Amino acid sequence: MISRPLCLAALLALPLLAHAELQALEDSDLSRMSGQGGVYLSGEFSINKNGGVLWNTPASNDPATWTVNQRSCAAAGASTPESCGLRLAIRAEQNGGWYVLDNLKGIFSFEGLTLTTRTINSGFGGDGAGFNQDVLDFGLPNEMRFKNGSYTFAVANEGGWRNKAGTIANGGSPSYQQTIVFSAKIDGTLRMQGSVLIFPKN
Repeated sequence: MISRPLCLAALLALPLLAHAELQALEDSDLSRMSGQGGVYLSGEFSINKNGGVLWNTPASNDPATWTVNQRSCAAAGASTPESCGLRLAIRAEQNGGWYVLDNLKGIFSFEGLTLTTRTINSGFGGDGAGFNQDVLDFGLPNEMRFKNGSYTFAVANEGGWRNKAGTIANGGSPSYQQTIVFSAKIDGTLRMQGSVLIFPKN
């Protein structure tokens, strides 16, 4: 049980705490301080593990029967349709085709991702001494874990996905072409070493 005098003392101290404020340090005080900063991160995130929000899963794997907002990402010849994951498309040239990461989904977790600053003043074939600036140093995670991860790498003539078997009236595009380079499914743990340096540019 907390005594009555102790409660009274705590209540009397509240106004003092309420008037506390942060004060700026003088340059002379800052010059005497030193420290080292950085961020160490661990976490887990999921990407469309139950399918994306752009397309509904159709009742069949026959593209000719799909409506404008339906798509299946099941393998060719599969008996049941499958929901689709995230799609990322990058166009390297103004009039060129698209590089596509398609059907990206799964659960990804990591441990030991670090973010620090680092001074580059040596190495790099002698260029480091001339550079002599700070860079961002992303330390790769010690461990990456994947659960039901999947993605497809492809090239396409459009950034967005189109139903080649559909008509223009229902959102399809008979001229749409996408060529799958490879597909991958990932389950397990990956150990990583090293770091990625980001150099500033004026």
